[in-house]
Amino acid sequence: MDRQPDATARLLEAAARGKLPAGFDRWELADICGWTVAHVAATHGTLPAGFDRWELADRNGVTVAHVAAAYGNLPPDFDQWELEDASGRTVAHVAAARGKLPPDFDLWELADTYGWTVAHEAAKMGKLPASFDLWEMADTYGWTVAHEAAANGTLPAGFDRWEIDDWAGWTVAQAAAEHGKLPAGFDRWELVR
Repeated sequence: MDRQPDATARLLEAAARGKLPAGFDRWELADICGWTVAHVAATHGTLPAGFDRWELADRNGVTVAHVAAAYGNLPPDFDQWELEDASGRTVAHVAAARGKLPPDFDLWELADTYGWTVAHEAAKMGKLPASFDLWEMADTYGWTVAHEAAANGTLPAGFDRWEIDDWAGWTVAQAAAEHGKLPAGFDRWELVR
């Protein structure tokens, strides 16, 4: 009778509770679904200080860093924002989507495999910081961060750059109007062609 599954299940439970033995180094041990001890620990915020196996991926290509980013469990000194999962999505994109980027994050131009920047992801989700000012940054297709925020209704109050054009000459005002996201009191109708 194979006792390995029971042993792995106990390790996964210990990882979830932060009760792995000191010096544990078998982070790649996985359950039958491919979820590793490291992934469980990343989910629960129980990875030890100095953990350095961020690139370890489950069978679907999701890294430990991506899981930690999704749950807000990356350490303050994390610096592998460009690490991609199997789909080409970076750790920074996951953190941006969840509103879990650190306050001093400045790699807004970091793009995934398809040219979608971290700034675009944060704009889509309404997670850009109040100090953000790179509204003209465009993705591979010429769609600016301002256009993405306008289309999703996440532009900050007082936004006044309605004239920014995308690659086709479409203004931010047009993007907002097309998606029914123009703010009350909008008065720059000459930009809505």
